[in-house]
Amino acid sequence: MAVDVDDGAGGGRVEAANGRLTALASGMAIPYGGDRVAYVSPALAQAFQAGDRLVVVQDSGDLLHVPAAVQALADRAVGRAHDAFQKMGAVSDAAITAFFDAFAGRLADDGVWTAIGAANAADVTRAQERGRSTTRLSVSPAMRADMIAGLRAWRDAPAARGKVLETVTHEGWSVDQVMAPLGVTGFVFEGRPNVFADATGVLRTGNTVVFRIGSDALGTARAIVEHALDPALAQAGLPPGAAALVDSAEHAAGWAMFSDQRLALAVAR
Repeated sequence: MAVDVDDGAGGGRVEAANGRLTALASGMAIPYGGDRVAYVSPALAQAFQAGDRLVVVQDSGDLLHVPAAVQALADRAVGRAHDAFQKMGAVSDAAITAFFDAFAGRLADDGVWTAIGAANAADVTRAQERGRSTTRLSVSPAMRADMIAGLRAWRDAPAARGKVLETVTHEGWSVDQVMAPLGVTGFVFEGRPNVFADATGVLRTGNTVVFRIGSDALGTARAIVEHALDPALAQAGLPPGAAALVDSAEHAAGWAMFSDQRLALAVAR
């Protein structure tokens, strides 16, 4: 059932249904930080639709609009990574090693790299047409070599899950500090395809990862996922979604991802 709720700020009335906002009114007061108030702008009020989300930054009062379609994409990617994390405890360290080896091997395959390079060339062209810098966007031979080397370094890194870091001993009992996975790690990065290789390193310790990349490099990211990342996960027997892309060019996708309570750690690069 839909009801009209007075926003209390003289900014008109806002529609709510079943306890959820379905529209915003210009000038509506939004509390934040415990004792402060931000106000809905006319542009935000006009753009907000039923099913959208409003993320309130508690430090600054910034009101971030997440369209429903973008929220759904982020929910799906984080959900896949979360489901995969529940299964990672049954995945052997040898399988994780095999994933890094397979991922590196696919990037080293010239046929695979040709497909990734073609997607990247299209990204670079679009970025140049928009007057954007492509310094870190172009997947050069040096970047390819660095990605492969990074993945092989993770392949060769010693397994650390369950490693005892410290033991505190008392008379009759002791306590071990043991390395254990955190959960789903979220990465947001702009126009740097090589971060894909860097960020998958969290799988070494049994975590999973979800990515959001800037719009300039989204085509390249899709190609890496299709031709290298997903096949490597499947080849090694890791759970689908253990490394998942939020397939959206919208900044709101990052806001949606970082506000998801299922993330254990968020990293912006």
